[in-house]
Amino acid sequence: MIIPLIFLFKGKNKAAYLRPIRIYVILALIINICAITDQKFKESWGFKLGDFFYSNNFLYNIHSVTRLLLFSWFFNLLDQRFMHRLKRIIPFAFIVFVIINFSFSENFFNRYNLSSRLLATEAALLLFYCLQYYIYLILEDKGIPFKKQPGIWIVTGLTFYVAASFFIFLFYDYLVMQNTKFAIDVWDVHNVVFITLCICIAITFNKKNDE
Repeated sequence: MIIPLIFLFKGKNKAAYLRPIRIYVILALIINICAITDQKFKESWGFKLGDFFYSNNFLYNIHSVTRLLLFSWFFNLLDQRFMHRLKRIIPFAFIVFVIINFSFSENFFNRYNLSSRLLATEAALLLFYCLQYYIYLILEDKGIPFKKQPGIWIVTGLTFYVAASFFIFLFYDYLVMQNTKFAIDVWDVHNVVFITLCICIAITFNKKNDE
């Protein structure tokens, strides 16, 4: 997240629809720092298996909810008159899903497993946002070059990220139980596409009025 953070403050693109992305970069950086710090120092701090802060899984849940809500806001600010009612409903439906899921099925603060259900649902919804964005561009061809479309770099990076991560999220708990080493190796794929997303966000921040 340091990559887009640098261009957040020195970037040329001040478009209003980028406000939720700016907020996301800051919040995601804070959450990731907390997650990495907990992972690296939990044992030296005296936490043991079963202790609340021995696991950083709840931070991934917070990140997932934050990302879905802020990127939903981003897509709605683009003001593309295509499936606009559905796009506005999705964040509220997602919140209802989160409340029901963690009230009756899963534990938001699970110390042993990531919530594959939450992460996969978030990835699927964000992929829907990305696909409808591209469909809108095809249907509403206004002669604007593809690379100059508002938010195109962010949507491209997000598409790669959620498309590659969906199946990782969906089966991660199962992979951990079957082969922990393989699951850790697969998570490296997630890290690579997440870096790709961050680079795409930085490119958008550095472009003046999407030119």
